[in-house]
Amino acid sequence: MQTNKAIPTNRSYPLRMPKGWEPPVPAWSSTFVDTQTSVSMALVGFQHPAGMDVMPHMAELHAVLESAEICDLLTSDAGGGLHETTCVAYWRNQGAAKATMSSGAYTAFWKKHIDADGYGVIKECVNIPFNRTETLFSGPVYGHGYSQMREGIVGPIPHHQYWGGMRDRIPLSAHDALEANGSSVCVVEQSGNHVVVEAHENLCIIRSGQDWSNCDDEQLSEYIDTIEPTLKAGMAFLRDQGDEVNCYSCRYMKDIALDGSNLRRSCGIAYFRTMRDLENWSEHHPTHLEIFNTFLSIAPRYGPNLQLQLWHEVSVLPATDCSAEYVNCRPGTGWMPT
Repeated sequence: MQTNKAIPTNRSYPLRMPKGWEPPVPAWSSTFVDTQTSVSMALVGFQHPAGMDVMPHMAELHAVLESAEICDLLTSDAGGGLHETTCVAYWRNQGAAKATMSSGAYTAFWKKHIDADGYGVIKECVNIPFNRTETLFSGPVYGHGYSQMREGIVGPIPHHQYWGGMRDRIPLSAHDALEANGSSVCVVEQSGNHVVVEAHENLCIIRSGQDWSNCDDEQLSEYIDTIEPTLKAGMAFLRDQGDEVNCYSCRYMKDIALDGSNLRRSCGIAYFRTMRDLENWSEHHPTHLEIFNTFLSIAPRYGPNLQLQLWHEVSVLPATDCSAEYVNCRPGTGWMPT
């Protein structure tokens, strides 16, 4: 069984875990079958006026992406009167992902909507090798993101809740500093309002989520009244002022059903220039420190009885097999330069 949590002991770069470290709260990580070496992800959807009903379009998109093992529907406030409603799809097999995204059904869907007026379309596609990614969960019995197709779970693990744990959990970090080496995202094609962007080496993506669907009244109140406001403030900073910390974009998204109803889950999806930039925001910026310290002021009281489900997946991407395309979208959307 393969795990993206295999921490190499033979290292060029030392672990940042303090000697004798014992995490204040438990956490777990996903494992996958040995034959699976990567996961493919596509974020596809619409940038549209806040009052526009795009759910018929989303039902059409959901049907086009039916080959994906996972198809999460998400919506977010993009600011400036715009929303983004998207599908985040995952495949075990990169070939299956490429086949779907080049299929006749997808091509017809894309052409139909890029020729429409009044809204934009978004496509961000990446392939994530397991030696470049890590997952973390606050409990052992649920899965979100690409871990919905995991084989198993390991934990409680020691490598978390200290600064640097995220990097320690990525196997490639043992011998690679995972820097961008002066590169930035590159517009490789532009024709009017149609923009194609390619990633640079070691672009970092984080999807970090919250699920409060199983919280009793007490824990729900603590999440809604105490934790969530700090989370919203941090996500808004990254969305509106992310260039200050080398964050290309951030979407704070609510999970929805095909009828548009909320599912009592949310996630942030953010792209940073490098993992080091994500680490610097996490370790030093007051917006993230407020999130981190607020959680730690509440979670240890509940221990294993914490009902709020928290999770993330962090990946440092190779430049190959990573591209994005935007039509009729505002500058600064996703990877697109401002």
